[in-house]
Amino acid sequence: MSRVSRNIIYNGLGQGLSVILGFVAVRFVFRRLGGDALGLIYFSLAFSAGLAVAVQLGICESAVREVASHYGNRPDYIKSFIRTSSLLYWIGYLTLALVAFTAAPYLVYHWVKLESLDALTAIKIMRILTLGALAALPIGLYRALLVGLQHMGVTNLIDVAAKALQQVGIFLILLVHGSLFQVAYWIAGSMAVQVLVYGVVCSHFFSARALLIPGFSWDVVKQNFRFASGLVAISLCSWMLTETDKIMVSKLLPLVLLGLYTFARSAVSQGQLVTSAVSNAIFPHFSALHGGGKSAELRSAYDNIQDLLCFVMIPIFAAAPFAAIPVFSRVFNLRSAHLLLLPTAFLCLGSYMNGTLMIPYILSLAVGRPDITVRQNVLALFVVVPASALAIYYFGLNGAGFSWVLFHIYAYSYGLPRICRECIGIAPRSWYGHVFRILGPGLLIYGSAWELARWLGSFSILSLATAYGAASILYGAMAYRMMGEALRARITEFVTRGLGRVPASVPAP
Repeated sequence: MSRVSRNIIYNGLGQGLSVILGFVAVRFVFRRLGGDALGLIYFSLAFSAGLAVAVQLGICESAVREVASHYGNRPDYIKSFIRTSSLLYWIGYLTLALVAFTAAPYLVYHWVKLESLDALTAIKIMRILTLGALAALPIGLYRALLVGLQHMGVTNLIDVAAKALQQVGIFLILLVHGSLFQVAYWIAGSMAVQVLVYGVVCSHFFSARALLIPGFSWDVVKQNFRFASGLVAISLCSWMLTETDKIMVSKLLPLVLLGLYTFARSAVSQGQLVTSAVSNAIFPHFSALHGGGKSAELRSAYDNIQDLLCFVMIPIFAAAPFAAIPVFSRVFNLRSAHLLLLPTAFLCLGSYMNGTLMIPYILSLAVGRPDITVRQNVLALFVVVPASALAIYYFGLNGAGFSWVLFHIYAYSYGLPRICRECIGIAPRSWYGHVFRILGPGLLIYGSAWELARWLGSFSILSLATAYGAASILYGAMAYRMMGEALRARITEFVTRGLGRVPASVPAP
């Protein structure tokens, strides 16, 4: 099995296990501490993530690229890169910690809408959670160093173990009727443990002195400035665009609805595990092919991965609307489940559209064209954000879910055509035709199955699972006939020979 194949599998398994672990804690927090507590936890983590994006500076992506390219032949440069990155990130952590501590009272009194939690408690809890969550900065750097070495089995092991520690701790605290303060301290403490473990593991591959003693190098900054600055703009704009719905929900709707919607969106986003696992593993592979001047091989790899994801993501995201009522009614209650059904369907459609754009985006980065996505996302701030705010204001959670679709309609119409022409070398209309040729029948098959289940008036797990299973069989037969000969042959080989014999040149998700 190729290294790319192993890394895809590690990413998928690691992220999948993290999702499963997350469901347990959410149910207990909602049932034991209430909707305000769950909403405040989600809001604090989102606020911390937004602050962290502001100072990530494209360093993590640069670390992956630089370590992958120069770990063996420029060890002194890698040491300087690590010391400079560490300095910037730890300064960023301290700065953002001060900002978060100071901003907590304002956000509690003037932004979120509390119903059962008192303001002073909310301020203290938010400060604890944000200070812990900002540890994502050093964690991100250490993870990127290991990803650059393509040790994704190690990174996913650490992440899953940390997630397990956090969720089991929350479960035990609530089981013995612990308080929200104890939960908050445990979440922050588990993040600190994750930083420590990453630091220890990284010291086995990199200079411990470089990891422990920050420094600064102008040569490192100059060499990475152009690429990193593009990633900074992409990260900032992407965060604003993807978090607009939650920000607006937190301002316009009660905090308990923020908790419900954030959980639903998080659950749907886990359908992108396959896309995320593939894109994280394929980026260094695409970069190596482009750097080696292997244009034909790069195009072939792109075609195979893009086709496979477009077909595979349909049944993955189609599963969420069928599972929404049974799952959400058990995590929350039946009323909440019906409230989240339509937003979940919109989120699924938007997430599928996002998945179809991911591999073209990764290819554009590999060939050194982050400027296309930068321009797209900057302009989107003036188009998508106001439209999303209006949708949420008038249609509540349904508008929030649809805002995710709006963003990708814009991305389809602006950035994608440029990537097709300037990076992939194909006509945009051929890309659209290929994607909609897959999406259209998928929507028809699964939509008809859902409508049949609704018409019969049964939302039991058995009836919904039967409808989804029958639709998946029909879709699978249709998809197999629609696939190109090359992809069909590779899937047949994968099934008949087993994963261990997949050719190394074909990244297998």
